[in-house]
Amino acid sequence: MIDIELVQLNATHESDFVYGWKSDFWLLLFVKTSALFHLPSGDVVAPPNSAILYPPHSFAYYQANNGPYVNDYVRFHTDESFILDENIPMETPVVLRSPYEMERLFELLSIENFYKFPYSQQSISMIMRMMLLKMKESINDTSMTEPQRALIDLRYEIQLHPYYQWTVGYMASKLHVSAGYLQNIYKKQFGVSCMQDVVEKRIDLAKMQLINTNFTSQKIANLCGYQNVEHFCRQFKTVTGMSPLAYRKQAQAEKKKSSEEQ
Repeated sequence: MIDIELVQLNATHESDFVYGWKSDFWLLLFVKTSALFHLPSGDVVAPPNSAILYPPHSFAYYQANNGPYVNDYVRFHTDESFILDENIPMETPVVLRSPYEMERLFELLSIENFYKFPYSQQSISMIMRMMLLKMKESINDTSMTEPQRALIDLRYEIQLHPYYQWTVGYMASKLHVSAGYLQNIYKKQFGVSCMQDVVEKRIDLAKMQLINTNFTSQKIANLCGYQNVEHFCRQFKTVTGMSPLAYRKQAQAEKKKSSEEQ
């Protein structure tokens, strides 16, 4: 069983933040900014998107590092053996291979802990196990370079938030490369240009909205990141071969036919 004392998302502190505490709970941190950890082995500066697991009765001592400090964290008690079975090094920062996955897991953990659904305890156990597995994957993964990870993280962010106002320049700035270089490596890595990827993910989101809501084309265009409904309709037809309204009618007809056959 896992008994959560507190789970906190995006806890934000000023640049003078310092935490030092010894307690009887487990503490798992997902640090989104650079942080300085004072560990038994010495001081370690951890880059953004690092995780660290403190066992009970250890002294958790860390602080902001030349700027604001932001983290997600969970304090918990447990008698489940998998916490130790996964052999995650304690009191050791781990740079995460896929930080967006850890961020989503913390969000799910917060939901399960808050709402106390009938199977929340089982869900919390599974989520916590996945968190540790993501740390373990990051420790054992030596096949991917940091630039490759950054590129995959960028594509994952596009998939999560296609409605952002993406531009090649903005994407390049996130990776600290030139626009031309980004376009070259993105197409080489994924077989599609970065802006075409944005378009396809927006159209996928639009399809879901057309099937599952009665929203107008204007509203769906806005939800998918388009500022102009005519531009949205043109891109939708280019990708799917039909207008948004025609797509909705076809999807509704197929849904009706399927229900009648059942």
